[in-house]
Amino acid sequence: MIHPSAFVSPLAKVPESACIGPWCVVDSDVTLGDNVVLESRVHVASGVTIGAGTVIYDGAILGNRPQDLKYGGELTRLEVGENCTIREYCTLNRGTAATGLTFVGNDVLLMAYTHVAHDCYIGEGAVIANGVQLGGHVRIGKFATIGGTTAVHQFCQVGAYSFVGGTLKVDRDVPPASKALGNPLQWAGINLHALRKFPEEFPLERIHALERAYRTLYRSGRPVATVAEEYKTSEESLLKDFFQSFRLLIPLDLKHIE
Repeated sequence: MIHPSAFVSPLAKVPESACIGPWCVVDSDVTLGDNVVLESRVHVASGVTIGAGTVIYDGAILGNRPQDLKYGGELTRLEVGENCTIREYCTLNRGTAATGLTFVGNDVLLMAYTHVAHDCYIGEGAVIANGVQLGGHVRIGKFATIGGTTAVHQFCQVGAYSFVGGTLKVDRDVPPASKALGNPLQWAGINLHALRKFPEEFPLERIHALERAYRTLYRSGRPVATVAEEYKTSEESLLKDFFQSFRLLIPLDLKHIE
């Protein structure tokens, strides 16, 4: 299922079940999984692996050189997981020598015109809406959602199960399972919509514990860093492992905004 107008390098690994549409370009050192679909005008550059069942729509470009002035031509990669959907005109760059890899997990949805810069990590099941721009080294946790045309500054992290609204500027970390809204970005409660989808991991008892913990963090008036450290070392089984995954909490505390 390779259209006559497509160019596929003889050095690319393409299974018979893959479907490559009109005017697509697949360079050498590319590996496509079973049942991958490239609709039309898709360019997959060298150093890219795409997992089984992923569908990539018109005009998307995967694996081009990083837009980083420090990049010196080193061999790096882009890995896209299984059953992802990458819509029209998305651009996903390879990593740099810093990590060597840009990674997109399984079942991720990247809507049209999304940009994923070098060395980004996007976790399983994340939904990135139209026109979102991810700077270099951004990390998006599993099952997180980012609203349309939001820009995420380089090195920032958006925690697992969290929600970031549309047309926003993410210049600080977003804690897991939380909602982030406003300009400047602020904590706006926990993301109940996401947590209720995973009742085995987040039973009602744990959700209530998270609500209490976040209220203490952001509404008690105590220093956020102090409260976070208390939870990280507490014996509360419902929360200890959850807070161990936090990197920074201070940036969403309005008292610490520069």
